[in-house]
Amino acid sequence: MRAGSRPSWPGRLHLIAALYVLSTLVSIPELQAQSRIEEGFARVINQFRWTSSLTVHEQSADWSIHLVNHFRSDAFVLFNDRLSFRDEDLFSLSLRRPYKSTEIVIYGQGGWYSLSKVVSTSAYGGLRIGNPVKYWFEPLLGVALDRRPGIRNGNGLGGGGGSTLEPDPLRTDIGPAIGFNARLPLSNFDGYDIEISGLGRYEILSPRRSDRFRVHGEVTKTYNQLRTQTLFKLSSVRRDTYQGAPSIHAERGPEGIIETIKSTRSDTLDIGLDVDQSISSSFSIGGRLSAALTRRRVRILSPSEEALVFETDFNRNDIGAEIMMQYAKGDYFLRFSLHVGAQEEQRNLVNQDDLPTAQAARKTLLLRQAEFDRGVVEARLRSRFPLGGSSRLRLDISTNIVRHDTPEVNPDDRDELFYRGVIGTTTRLTDGLEVQLQLFGTYFHTVYLKSVRSVDNNVQRSLRFRPSIRWRPRARTRIELISQVRATYTVDDFVLPGRRSTDQSARELRYDLELEHGAGETATFKFTGRISDLRLGRFLEDSFAEIPFDTLITTNLWGRIEVGREIQAEIGYRSFVRSDFDRALTLKYPIPFVPGDEIGPDSTPDIGTITRKGRRTISQTGPTGAITWRMRRNSHLRFEGWAILQRINFRLYGELPDQDAEAIRDAASKGTSTVIPNLSVSMLWRF
Repeated sequence: MRAGSRPSWPGRLHLIAALYVLSTLVSIPELQAQSRIEEGFARVINQFRWTSSLTVHEQSADWSIHLVNHFRSDAFVLFNDRLSFRDEDLFSLSLRRPYKSTEIVIYGQGGWYSLSKVVSTSAYGGLRIGNPVKYWFEPLLGVALDRRPGIRNGNGLGGGGGSTLEPDPLRTDIGPAIGFNARLPLSNFDGYDIEISGLGRYEILSPRRSDRFRVHGEVTKTYNQLRTQTLFKLSSVRRDTYQGAPSIHAERGPEGIIETIKSTRSDTLDIGLDVDQSISSSFSIGGRLSAALTRRRVRILSPSEEALVFETDFNRNDIGAEIMMQYAKGDYFLRFSLHVGAQEEQRNLVNQDDLPTAQAARKTLLLRQAEFDRGVVEARLRSRFPLGGSSRLRLDISTNIVRHDTPEVNPDDRDELFYRGVIGTTTRLTDGLEVQLQLFGTYFHTVYLKSVRSVDNNVQRSLRFRPSIRWRPRARTRIELISQVRATYTVDDFVLPGRRSTDQSARELRYDLELEHGAGETATFKFTGRISDLRLGRFLEDSFAEIPFDTLITTNLWGRIEVGREIQAEIGYRSFVRSDFDRALTLKYPIPFVPGDEIGPDSTPDIGTITRKGRRTISQTGPTGAITWRMRRNSHLRFEGWAILQRINFRLYGELPDQDAEAIRDAASKGTSTVIPNLSVSMLWRF
């Protein structure tokens, strides 16, 4: 635990839970254990991360316990060696015990977030009524607590007399809560298979409130070869938070910030109907209808008459329809689908009559700019069939047309056309040798319908060829080599007079290699490598040529040897080198002493700075190692590390000052060196 970084209770939660589980195990005989603890630590460059996870799932004839807790702590080393912490802890608890003809149930959940200083927790208890096989219902009573920063009136802006150095006050709200859980397991009613589940929570955190309600259902009917399935989900969530609002008289002078309570309620309804009709054993047709309705309302509870607040309504409607045909027989597969969808989003300011005219007009304009209507049509064909012998062909082609309509105040009105295609062959030459060829192609055309943005109209074409070889000559030997050639060209529809074209090209050649070879009974050699050469340039479409402006070369190689079984050791060496071009490299170098200058014993050379075009090379090399102790019941303890020797050097282009040229070249070649230790520790213990 780091002093001053966070409260002590989240860091000790796992110990408390572990002791609780231990005491429970002692007092409750014949429990079936399905529990585990996971701990981890990792340092990667300037980030330290601690993770911890506790899962307890114990069950006996009298008790059922389920506890889950996840804790994560991040520390970032910023400038001047200053540490910044971010901690989070989430937990949930479920207890059940038979009582007469029913069951006693207890639920708890909570979370803690250090950055926002939010603590939220709740506990419920009740009875499970009904037959678990047929149906059950749980009425619940409980208590909820929520602590989060409020808003200090004035906030140092001239009102309330507050100081800017004072933190915002923490508001702790606690109150009663009621809720329910219900479930109807999969049951058959007159030929219909029905399954329904739901939950509800109502928490009175005066002066705030928190609500959750969710119902999920599924109805399936099969008649001869026709199968229909209806899915629906209804949810409603309300969250109240503290929010600062400026004074309505802010234009006449700073009056400070006023605390208000922002209440957000989101209601969603999702409905889907799937139909599948089998025509024969190998051919079927189907369809899907879907609709999603979302309503979100933002209200300010009991606002001050001096507060400038905005109350809004958000409505979004999504509907879609899809038809499909499928043929599948042996190695032959063909599927065609056609999808049509529409989306509509509207936002309204509901309290504009209570606002100053200028403020209401400005907010209404912002809300109108976010509205849109969208229509989508997509057709897709997927196929797989043998070519003869041991070769197979795979095909995946789709086209997508989008019409995105916006109000007049929003220039984002556009049409989009997207083609995508993949064709590939797989050939098995021998039992252990497989060759795969894949060709990917895309075409994306964007057309803005309003003249103010029509200059952004462009076409992007991309083509990728990816051959790969997978060879397994022996049981413990595996070689996989993947190469890829990619070319992407982005071309504007037109160029305004007096401006230069922004057409671009990107070409990449990449190789990926994975090698694994077993030697002896317990030794394994592994090697992974990647080499990538990416060239960017200004594209000249008329002559199909380019003017290069950047080249990024990346090499990543890692070889290691693993030995052992129960205790496994790994040692290796890793190298990462990246080289790229920069139009404005800035280099600092020591200015050499001029003959005749007085040089004292404590004299240090002056530092000069030069900026030129050039190439920057970053190399990270060093040994890697790991030790893994595999214990019984799939438990393990693992230490892993990589000692990085990082070196950054430069190569400057162009003329250099004659008097400092040698010093500049030496400083660029020498560069900077840093040693970065990376370490990770992880533990999984099942008990």
